Amino acid sequence: MSTDLLLKRIWMAALLLWLMPLARAEKPNVLLLLVDDLKPAMGCYGDRHAITPAMDALAARGMRFDLAYCNQAVCAPSRFTLMLGAHSTSTGLYGLGSQLRQVLPNAVTMPQYFARHGYRTESLGKVFHIGHGNLGDPKSFSIPHFHDKVIEYLDPKSTAGGQLTREEALFTNQKLGAIRSLPRGAAFEAPVAKDDDYADGRVAAETIRRLEAAKVRRVKDGTPFFITAGFVRPHLPFSAPKKYWDLFDPAKLPIPTIKTFPKDAPAVALKRAGEISAYTPVPVDGQVGEALTRELIHGYYASTAYVDAQIGRVTAALKRLGLEQNTIVVLWGDHGWHLGDLSIWTKHTNYEQANRIPILVVAPGVARPGSVTRQPTETVDLYPTLAALAGLPAPVGPQSIDGQNLVPVLKNPKARVRDHAFHCYPRRRLGRAIRTERYRLVEWRNTGEPLATAEYELYDYSKGAVETQNLAQQQPQLVKELAAKLATYPEPVSRSGRRPGKVISPSPQIAGKSLRIEAEIQLKAQTTPQGVVLAQGGKEHGYAIHWLKKNLVFDVRVDGKVTRVQINAPTKGKVKVVAVLEQQVMSLEVGGALAKMDSPGLIPVQPKDDLSIGFDDQTAAGNYNSPNSFNGKVLSYSVNKR
Repeated sequence: MSTDLLLKRIWMAALLLWLMPLARAEKPNVLLLLVDDLKPAMGCYGDRHAITPAMDALAARGMRFDLAYCNQAVCAPSRFTLMLGAHSTSTGLYGLGSQLRQVLPNAVTMPQYFARHGYRTESLGKVFHIGHGNLGDPKSFSIPHFHDKVIEYLDPKSTAGGQLTREEALFTNQKLGAIRSLPRGAAFEAPVAKDDDYADGRVAAETIRRLEAAKVRRVKDGTPFFITAGFVRPHLPFSAPKKYWDLFDPAKLPIPTIKTFPKDAPAVALKRAGEISAYTPVPVDGQVGEALTRELIHGYYASTAYVDAQIGRVTAALKRLGLEQNTIVVLWGDHGWHLGDLSIWTKHTNYEQANRIPILVVAPGVARPGSVTRQPTETVDLYPTLAALAGLPAPVGPQSIDGQNLVPVLKNPKARVRDHAFHCYPRRRLGRAIRTERYRLVEWRNTGEPLATAEYELYDYSKGAVETQNLAQQQPQLVKELAAKLATYPEPVSRSGRRPGKVISPSPQIAGKSLRIEAEIQLKAQTTPQGVVLAQGGKEHGYAIHWLKKNLVFDVRVDGKVTRVQINAPTKGKVKVVAVLEQQVMSLEVGGALAKMDSPGLIPVQPKDDLSIGFDDQTAAGNYNSPNSFNGKVLSYSVNKR
């Protein structure tokens, strides 16, 4: 053999050896496990009462993020932040009824981004929020979504003999204008049942079937998968098979010791009742006694154990199919949950228990098994992080990508990509917060309001995870330092989707007054009118003029009850609207047509929520879900008192 031929063969062999690793460098699969209302009540996070072996096993295989926070403590917005990588304050998607494609029609969600890079994307269970007028986002996935129930009962006693309950209606988009007329469902049930009798069991079973099919495709043509499986427990109601309740002695479960609001906290930050009051036997004022507290906490832990078992079925299938080593697995809770601490239940606050979440990331070959970090982490970080782990280019939107790539932290738990986490929650004012390793600062201020009008909260978590004292007045220098960090964020998009500079209007004093409300509006051509034209007030007292399909509606709310008059109105061009509220009669006049009905009486007290023009992004003054923006234009308006 000649020397040249020998050298050529050696060179070819070396080239093949160099190319072999590239041929093997396949894109990793991605499995997202989303759990509704899951706080870090898990064994791997140090909760000695929790029974969560499957989730603990995931933590043992990857990295546990100890200071992970949602970006808004409510289901739909939190899931938008996950899928968009964008804060609510960047998108205006603050509400349960927020419509992604109406606000951001060209947004590229995380699964869409992966699909553009060759992934087959699938979703099962609760991924995007479906309900409260929201239909999810079918555009995000390669095939139709596998949908199942969120509110679910097996025992007819739980639903007043099989009736449609308030929360069932909300989560299935039924009777949205008549929710208060429906019965409340039970807060918990514990029937003797199989796991698959409830939705989470069925979602686990279907996810396993999808993994099996994905394995066949991977072997056949190399297609990687991006599968998102969403589980609903421990979301209310705490419906879980009895065997999971039997795992716990309720007398040994922890009950809250701090049952009062933080001292010196501003009223805008505080919450009572809300979601918990939609269920029996919870009192409608949300004041839960000790016996019921124990039952609810028992239900939360039982539901968490149940969902852990379903996750265990899925991760066992992943291992059985030989997919563990080339699949990135992320477990994420959409927000935390108050279990009676501060006398608060569920979420919807800017406090620690509602905002701290579990994030576990299993990234074979990147994250060391059993590693832990105190890097302050946000939900929005998962989009750029997963893209980086999959070897994809950094996502650029077109929506704002607010997250940080956490791969440096996965490789080294002591690495830092930021020194705080950001979150927000909108109440009467918008509360924006930053959480460092030790402190949380909350600034309560609406878009466009002067900074001098802001209310602040400051909490120190060095001695506990439940707030007791607002320190803002005591430590003004620290408030100034943390507020400077908050000021680096862009002025938030308002809750109506309006950009900075547009504010709600000064509110007329309407208590005990007859009202004549006039508006001239411009409707868009070839578009069905929808949204709120004018609204003042909230869940107790107020009024709203809004569209319901092709009907224009005048709602008056007195002591929480809505009285409605409606009229079939023109759907294009300029339209003049006149709504009148008097002691005996209320009426609505549109385009010469007039409708009247008996009045509920005058609005007895001045509403707390201000007058909104062309939207309602506060607590709904009428029977609709907020935020609710008008898709036309309000040309002029007046509210005259008589």
